[in-house]
Amino acid sequence: MRLRTQILLFLFLFGLAPLIAAVVINLPLVLERMELFYHKAHLQNLRADFRDLDQHLASRHEMIRLLAKLPEPGTLLGTGERQNYSEIDQARARYTQWINQILGDQVDIIQILFLDAEGGERFWLERDSESRHWQPTARAPHRPAEAFVSAGLGVDRGGVLVSPISLDPVAALTDYRRFMTLHLISPIFGRPGEQAGEALGAVVLTIDVGGMAQAYRETLWVINDGAYLEYGEGSGSKGQAFEDFPGLEALFESNKLALWEGGGRQVIWVPMFVTENGEPLWVGRNVDPSPLADFRRALILRVLAIVLALIVAILLMARWVALRTERFGRELTEGVTRMLREDEATVHFSWRGSAELQELAGNLSQLAESHAQHNRALRQHARELEQSNRYKSEFLANVSHELRTPLNSILLLSKMLAESRSGLSAEQTKQAEVIHRAGSDLLSLIDNILDISRIEAGQARLHLETIRLEPMLRELIELVQPQFTEKGLSLNLVIDPGAPQQLVSDSEKLRQILKNFLANAVKFTEKGGCTIRLSGNSDADRDVCPLRISVKDTGIGIPRAKQGVVFEAFKQADGSTSRRFGGTGLGLTISRELAGLIGGRIELDSEAGRGAEFALLLPLEFDDQRLPALQQRSPDPEVDEGETEAPQLPAASFAGRCVLLVEREVRNLLQLTPVLEAWGMRVTAACDGEEALETLREEGECKLVLMDVTMPGGEGYDTIERIRRQEAFAEVPIVALAGATDADERTRCLAAGADDLVAKPVDPVVLKESLEHFLS
Repeated sequence: MRLRTQILLFLFLFGLAPLIAAVVINLPLVLERMELFYHKAHLQNLRADFRDLDQHLASRHEMIRLLAKLPEPGTLLGTGERQNYSEIDQARARYTQWINQILGDQVDIIQILFLDAEGGERFWLERDSESRHWQPTARAPHRPAEAFVSAGLGVDRGGVLVSPISLDPVAALTDYRRFMTLHLISPIFGRPGEQAGEALGAVVLTIDVGGMAQAYRETLWVINDGAYLEYGEGSGSKGQAFEDFPGLEALFESNKLALWEGGGRQVIWVPMFVTENGEPLWVGRNVDPSPLADFRRALILRVLAIVLALIVAILLMARWVALRTERFGRELTEGVTRMLREDEATVHFSWRGSAELQELAGNLSQLAESHAQHNRALRQHARELEQSNRYKSEFLANVSHELRTPLNSILLLSKMLAESRSGLSAEQTKQAEVIHRAGSDLLSLIDNILDISRIEAGQARLHLETIRLEPMLRELIELVQPQFTEKGLSLNLVIDPGAPQQLVSDSEKLRQILKNFLANAVKFTEKGGCTIRLSGNSDADRDVCPLRISVKDTGIGIPRAKQGVVFEAFKQADGSTSRRFGGTGLGLTISRELAGLIGGRIELDSEAGRGAEFALLLPLEFDDQRLPALQQRSPDPEVDEGETEAPQLPAASFAGRCVLLVEREVRNLLQLTPVLEAWGMRVTAACDGEEALETLREEGECKLVLMDVTMPGGEGYDTIERIRRQEAFAEVPIVALAGATDADERTRCLAAGADDLVAKPVDPVVLKESLEHFLS
């Protein structure tokens, strides 16, 4: 994914995420609140409708107070000792006419009952259901509950007590007005001005509430058991409302205002009245959800339109920022790439913008100029160093060769003087022997320097022949046996059954390697001895190097942390070792170089205080491709570089490609670098894994990595794995350089993350084919 796309997605999501979150969080809350307000409005409307009923009942309070102040005549006339029933009847008749005049149009009042002080009926009037006239009846009046009557008689003057709603389905069979009634009671006292005392009685008004309820259209009246109020035919079927409105029974159990929803309908249920049995009487009112749905739909569309407009704005802004960032990054990358590739050119960065950005451009321009100067200086220094190294190697080889002639004369003369027939005294003879021994040591040192100088200068030559191993090893034992005998050490030869008996190689170089092993064994062993073992190789590279010759001693051993050092020139495991045992530290260095020259390798197994085992692993047939074909002479300082004879290399063109060469050996670097540069490649070198990773991060343009996997401790394989774990370099091809190319080595390299394997010493033809595969 391109950087611009990544930045665009990041900015887009960064701006869009809070917007979407705000909509998702707040929109449901707004809709929920609007629905709540809508339902509250319906509830207020419902309560407003029933507020008229409350006002109507309040007017009935005034009516009953009036009747309590002007009671029927019998209530007052009957308090005396003499009662004139004729006068009472005439007065009640006139009272009835008066009631018809003032209550003629109050059709909701269906009964007026006067009670005495003990609650007994004194006089009652009922409204005829057809003529609507008030008249006394012989039928017993409809009395409220005795507790309500007792409470009403105890009310203060002018007070009114209202009873709960009474539901009487039985009475409704004969008079539908008595199905749902309400009683109002007020006490009757003496005439105004008389001394206050106990109430003379009470007046009770019976009101037909059911008749008033019929005036409220589209309103449902449901008893707490789920039955509808059906005027004139009883209470209806029990539970019928629960069937019409599933889940309504659970709402009624809460005894609170509730909203029922189902089947696209919404009904508000309110426990509006309390009945005589203590259960509420529920009033239901349909809620029209269409306005709310229209509002919800309009609000959602409006919010979506705003969100869409903001998304477009965010997208345009993110694209603008991404383009500017990508342009800045592209200019920076191209400038740094030119700075790294074009050493002679000076890269100039020029950016418009803030002061910080302009300052960064100026600093990068100065860095580019400084980098170009340093690169030119480093290349010049590398050329000088290469020439110096060639001069050093040639000088050491020539000087070592020239020193051997006078030194041989010194050795010969000192040996002749040390003989008894020379005529020297005993002291002089001893001094001649000292001169001979010192000269022998000096000759050994010169031979070592000569060998390593020839190897570094590419002047080593191979003389291949068929070598019979057992006779060669026994001759070698006879040669060094006196040294072991002198120190009282044993020297044994062990030949395993099935071990190879002969090979094709350079016998002198093989004997020199083994003599170095034996020289170290006798030097660093105080007691015990040494064993030479001829066996087959059981390691992973047994197909390439099936022969194993090991020299194991019981000496001081080598700590594991120092085992890599002993193979470096002029170095030993401990600085005090050279002072105690002597030596220059070149023997193992020469042995390792010679082993590589004849196609083998050296293994070391040792611990401090437990001796050491050096093993030489060799192929049985020498492979001509292992010859150092990449070695070439450096140009002569007096000859112009353009006139230097080019090496015989296969033609290839990888112009401008950058390759990272991870190689610890300077000799291999000097061999491979000219070949790669001859093919037009830009070579960057690293000596270990840390430097390789740092170089990859700094260069950034390396198209391929040549990795030496023969570094000690498996560092080469670890470095490949570390490179592969870096996401930025996951696709960079890695070609492993190994001393063996058998199936096991190839499997190990591929498992670490390498893409190909090339044997060392490197054949230019094989290397070219591998590079063409990955860089073509």
